[in-house]
Amino acid sequence: MTAVSKGACLFFVLSASLFAQHLDFGFDFGVKGGVPFTDVLTATGTINPSNTFIKRSDDYLIGPVAELRLPFGFALEVDGIYRGSQYQVTTNSIPSGSQVGMVNTTNINAQAWEIPYLAKFRFPIPLLKPFISAGGAYRSFTNLPNEIAPTHNAFVLAGGLELRISRLRLSGEARWLRWGSNPSTNTLVRLAQNQGEVLFGFVF
Repeated sequence: MTAVSKGACLFFVLSASLFAQHLDFGFDFGVKGGVPFTDVLTATGTINPSNTFIKRSDDYLIGPVAELRLPFGFALEVDGIYRGSQYQVTTNSIPSGSQVGMVNTTNINAQAWEIPYLAKFRFPIPLLKPFISAGGAYRSFTNLPNEIAPTHNAFVLAGGLELRISRLRLSGEARWLRWGSNPSTNTLVRLAQNQGEVLFGFVF
């Protein structure tokens, strides 16, 4: 076989492989988990923020993921992410006319289910594929105190890398969520609008 024939065969095989990837279609299911690098709660500023301390004792993300793969690198993704968040809020105050400070500690549970719904695009690069995604998210808190008004909807942007090994897809991504603003009757803390997180996925 001549060099020209070998080159033509190689070109044909690569072209067929790329064409097959462009026409990729199917359903994938798996799980994603990770950690946020921002807090759910932030100080309201009603009380001097320097006297309010918010300590995160537990915060993690985990849940199922479903994806519909479409031709030409596009996909639709829906996740059900549980966020387990617990906080301890400590305030130091000095009552008027007193020389002795008072320390008050409040424990707040802010667990929630978040449901991101995303449109995704994978770049046509073999093996390790960069991807971007955007969409929205809905969340519902399980036991948020009544005086903290919840916000339920967010805009989502994400980007990451995906490694495909046979039917297994391993991914790592960073997400940014922008939740709606909310008036809170709690004088200490409110829900933060910006949320950043890192997720790792195992999808089949």
